[in-house]
Amino acid sequence: MLHLIALAAAAISSSSAIQTARGPDLTEVRWVATPTGQDIANVYPPTAVQAGKSGAVLLECQVATEGELEACNVQIEDPVGLEFGMAALELAPLFKMSPNAPDGSAVAGRTIRIPIMFSIVSTGD
Repeated sequence: MLHLIALAAAAISSSSAIQTARGPDLTEVRWVATPTGQDIANVYPPTAVQAGKSGAVLLECQVATEGELEACNVQIEDPVGLEFGMAALELAPLFKMSPNAPDGSAVAGRTIRIPIMFSIVSTGD
């Protein structure tokens, strides 16, 4: 039996994923909401599941006033052609950060890059 494992953990826990378009660089983000494993499994591309393929996407989004993501686009998709980019874009509305970084600076108007990994693991079931 195949189980889907998908991780947005790099974006959730790693400040190195964050870059800004204006203002000082963010060194940390407080996530208010992130996609669950089930959310990610729900958008896992069926063609990739059938082919037993894993993938990776780097999303680039603007941060809106209340910490939502907007104007997202796919910067990197690997492998190309299995719709991992489209799946990652479906997850973007599920990310939300605090309107202020831990240092008190506003996050609105800044750019964030979020790496999302999609993986299929075969189990002995």
